[in-house]
Amino acid sequence: MLDVIAIGEVLIDFTPAGRSAGGNEQFECNPGGAPANVVAALSRLGSRTALISKVGEDQFGSLLHRTLQSSGVDVSEVSFTNEVSTTLAFVHLDDKGDRSFSFIRKPGADTFLDPTDVPLDRIESCKALHYGSLSMTHEPARSATRTAVLKAKESGVLLSFDPNIRFSLWESTEEARQNIYWGMNYADILKISEEELSFITGTNDVEKGSMELAQQFDIKLVVVTLAEKGCYYRMGGLDGYVQGFEVNVIDTTGAGDAFLGCLLYKILENESSLHDLTDQQMISMLTFANAGGALVTTRKGALGSMPTTEEINQKIESDHQNNAERFRPGFHFSPPSNWANDPNGLVYYEGRYHLFYQNHPYSNKWGPMHWGHAVSKDLVHWEHAPIALFPDEHGAIFSGCCVVDWKNSSGLFEDSHGLVAIFTHADINPVTSQPRQRQSLAYSRDNGQTWHKYKGNPVLAEDDLIDFRDPKVFWHPQSERWVMVIVAGDHARFYGSTNLLEWSLTGEFGSSDGSHDGVWECPDLFSLPVDETGLSKWVLIISIGDHPDCPEGSRTQYFIGEFDGNTFVNDNPAENILWLDHGRDNYAGVTWSDIPEQDGRRVMIGWMSNWKYANETPTGSWRGAMTLPRTLSLTSMDEGVVLTQMPVREVAQLRKDSMSWQAVTVARDVPFLQQTNMDLLEIEAEIDVRSGSEVQVHLKSSTQSEIIIGYDPTEQWLFIDRSKSGVTDFHSQFGCKHGAGIAAANGRLKLHIWLDRNSVEVYADQGLVVLTDQIFPDAPIEKVEISTNSGQIILNSLQIHTLGSIHNSGDTIAQTVGRNEA
Repeated sequence: MLDVIAIGEVLIDFTPAGRSAGGNEQFECNPGGAPANVVAALSRLGSRTALISKVGEDQFGSLLHRTLQSSGVDVSEVSFTNEVSTTLAFVHLDDKGDRSFSFIRKPGADTFLDPTDVPLDRIESCKALHYGSLSMTHEPARSATRTAVLKAKESGVLLSFDPNIRFSLWESTEEARQNIYWGMNYADILKISEEELSFITGTNDVEKGSMELAQQFDIKLVVVTLAEKGCYYRMGGLDGYVQGFEVNVIDTTGAGDAFLGCLLYKILENESSLHDLTDQQMISMLTFANAGGALVTTRKGALGSMPTTEEINQKIESDHQNNAERFRPGFHFSPPSNWANDPNGLVYYEGRYHLFYQNHPYSNKWGPMHWGHAVSKDLVHWEHAPIALFPDEHGAIFSGCCVVDWKNSSGLFEDSHGLVAIFTHADINPVTSQPRQRQSLAYSRDNGQTWHKYKGNPVLAEDDLIDFRDPKVFWHPQSERWVMVIVAGDHARFYGSTNLLEWSLTGEFGSSDGSHDGVWECPDLFSLPVDETGLSKWVLIISIGDHPDCPEGSRTQYFIGEFDGNTFVNDNPAENILWLDHGRDNYAGVTWSDIPEQDGRRVMIGWMSNWKYANETPTGSWRGAMTLPRTLSLTSMDEGVVLTQMPVREVAQLRKDSMSWQAVTVARDVPFLQQTNMDLLEIEAEIDVRSGSEVQVHLKSSTQSEIIIGYDPTEQWLFIDRSKSGVTDFHSQFGCKHGAGIAAANGRLKLHIWLDRNSVEVYADQGLVVLTDQIFPDAPIEKVEISTNSGQIILNSLQIHTLGSIHNSGDTIAQTVGRNEA
């Protein structure tokens, strides 16, 4: 049984082949014709195909017959006629490789196909029939095509239609339109170009036009090809854009046919009805088709240039590898390669900020943990340093902290001072075979360049605790000792030490406070002033791991209260939960120690991911990034003291160009629109929402990927919607809409937005509410649109700053993976 039969034209394309010595344009002979190209593409991929067509008894007809046969197409239904010649077409290519045609078909052999030439028995037993409009320009081929289509419909065969409009072959555009209508009436699958869609529907709106065709002609799957941008599909309640592939285009003649052949191949391979295909399956199939269509454009000719499955898969894999840098953040910290998660050991020393982080240097997924290392003079530009800490006989190197031992309380620095890292060693207890977590030390005498493990490791163990990790240590001057806050599954524990080497338990907190949706992790404890009151409060940061029942995944909470050197006391009721960030991607954040008192800031950075999908994000050879460093403050609200956060002031140095507007009225039919052509943006807006409904800030790409930042003044709800933000199919819960409550003071909402290539950070009312999300757009964001559903809003002020990257062009991001330990 055949997989696919195509009916229609097969012809010779004469494609440009340079110029002769005398300066005349030369052409080379290439077999082609849209239906023939489609089955050639299918055969190349391994499908069993046949073509129903007619050629002349001439050299061109013989060439077509041989070429089809050598391409694996069954040619038993390709007949010869001596009445007319084989159809010819001269292809003209512009500078971009786009083509136009001059046909010699007055008439051509393909138009002499007769209904009696149609093998009805073979059609009723095949899986799919493909047809186009050009076999309906003249009789008897028109009747032959319709006979085949009607037989296929009657037999329940899948029907694929490509209008493939060539106006010069029709008596009139109206005749072309009516025959295309006839073809669409029977189609299950319609492949159509943007230009053809505009001609048939009268609209340039791809989404609107495809919906109109799907509903009017009851077409199960409509695919609109968008040249190098990819394609758009509509299938029942599913629709979306699928990104194309960048290639060096030589000849686009067979691109659409290769695309359709690849799509039909994947649909038939799936062996499911179109109704049963999921969004993810369609995206995968269309990605394959886009790659196949792109590859054909890199070669001359059509029928003989169809790609193999291996070539297509290699192209897709190559593109995925390129995504590693396409999604590389422009101004957020990311590892040079492989895996990164929790920030560790944040410390300021001798004029440099140190950022250590959980690192697996041999894979882009979580594995045996090391401490990666980077340093910065300004919290913005980072220099990658050699890996600081490697796993050893005590286990992997989990999270922890660094402090400056200014007074050499540890005795490790020979009457000087230096850096001490306190971290969790993780291994398996050889007696119980259970996970074991113990606390250990390392120290550096040369500003963090090399590290020595303390010979007495581990320095703190609790044999009865399986979860016992992530120490955060600071000097507590009131009690004149070091304090460690550490987590133990469902609570925090506090330890005291005078020398960093010997620790004693002083208190516990939290077994019944706050959220316990996941295991407690990555604590931090520090004091901050409350506004300008002269009063201070203690802040306890606790991150909680992912739980399958919680769509939010891993996230971070905080507590406000008092600390007496021994234990923490919560100011709020135990059931009160205060979230640090209401986005999906800010976890395990901790603050820098030893920032000078004259600076006066408490600066935090978090891991910009979520354990729900962290191992699956589509970044290729590297995975994991950090949030912007943020300055933390406390402010007093009606509901009590709360934490606010804003990016550190040093980020402002990245601004390149700025645009500003004032008093702009936005209505439903009059949105604000600004093309930026830059994908690194900072947006500041004050919006008067008193006279409008929901306001939406759309960040859009050329492929219609968009991130929506919205505010509903009725519900007093700020949100991010990343459901159509680009690549979302790597996890079912990534593409979502989520947010937090916030009241617009006096009807005015202040938003501060940082857009990077793989993330968006939203700060409302000076960081009173913050949302941080990863995004993976199909193409760079290049347009900002602000709209409202009804009424009107006023942009009291709006500024859009384009930002420079922290990576200099030509920089090679590298990290030393080799032991750097004395």
